[in-house]
Amino acid sequence: MDEERIKKIKERKAWSDSKLKGAMAECIVEEMLRDSGYQVYRFGYEMVLQHLKGIKLEDNYVKRIITGMPDFIIVDENNCPNLLEVKYRKDGNLNLSKDKLRVFNLGKDWAESRLMIVSLSKPHFQISRVKEFVNSGKLFPLEDEKFIRVNKGIIEKYGYLVRKYFEGK
Repeated sequence: MDEERIKKIKERKAWSDSKLKGAMAECIVEEMLRDSGYQVYRFGYEMVLQHLKGIKLEDNYVKRIITGMPDFIIVDENNCPNLLEVKYRKDGNLNLSKDKLRVFNLGKDWAESRLMIVSLSKPHFQISRVKEFVNSGKLFPLEDEKFIRVNKGIIEKYGYLVRKYFEGK
């Protein structure tokens, strides 16, 4: 095999690994929120608008809005909805150079949504309102969140799953 082909195979594998980890993080968060009493609906581009994947979207506002949709709509016991974008980052740090455009577009179009980072390092679940994250770069432990409330015991239970599935234990 030539070097170019090997490079493409490695890139494809890295992309697949990344997509799988992201999907696992989304699944863990979805179940944690259901366990906390929320109604959880998949909302992101990949889940809701799959039929648009074959349609060529021009690079414009509509494409940015559609492809930037947060992953979930979560509804609390008072029927108040929140939007949530979930990302997995092993070290808990969002790579602003890598994720800058995605976060910027979220802040522009979905500023009131929440951004949750799932990580192997503690705290396993960090969260911030997108607008505040864009301005400050700060995330807070999920147990400190005022709008999406999750019991500490439930956070620990799902933190165990993060360690189990991302460490391989």
